[in-house]
Amino acid sequence: MLNLDSSLFFVALLVWFLLVVLNKIYFKPVGQVLDQRESKIESESSRIETMTREIDEKTQQIEKKLKDAKQASARIKEELIKKGEEAREQLLIKTRSESQKLRETRMSELDAQILAAEKKLSQEVSVFSDKLKEIFIG
Repeated sequence: MLNLDSSLFFVALLVWFLLVVLNKIYFKPVGQVLDQRESKIESESSRIETMTREIDEKTQQIEKKLKDAKQASARIKEELIKKGEEAREQLLIKTRSESQKLRETRMSELDAQILAAEKKLSQEVSVFSDKLKEIFIG
C-alpha cells in the first residue's frame, strides 16, 4: 500500500515551491501581459467605435451639404433659365417692335413713291393724251 513517510512531505514542499516560483516567474507576468493586451484591445475598440461614429456623423454632414448644394444649384439653374427666357421674350418683343416700325416706315416710303409715280404717270398720261389728240385730231 501507500507508505507515508517524509518523502511525501518533501514532495508536497517541492510542489508548493514549484507553484510559488512558477507563479512569480511565469503566471503573474503572463497574466499581466494578457491584462495589458486586453486593456489595450478594449481601448482600441472604444477608439475605433468613436472614430466610426465621427466618420458616420461627418459623412452625414457631407451628404446633407451635398444635397443642399444640389438643391441650391437646381434653384439657381431654374432662376437662370427663367431670366434667360424673360430676356429672350423681351428681345423678341423689342425686335418685333423695331421690325414693325421699320415695316411701317418702308410702307410709308412705298406709299409716297406710289403717289409720286401715280402723279408722274397722270402727268405723262395727260401729255400722251394731248399728243394723241394732236396726232389724231390734228
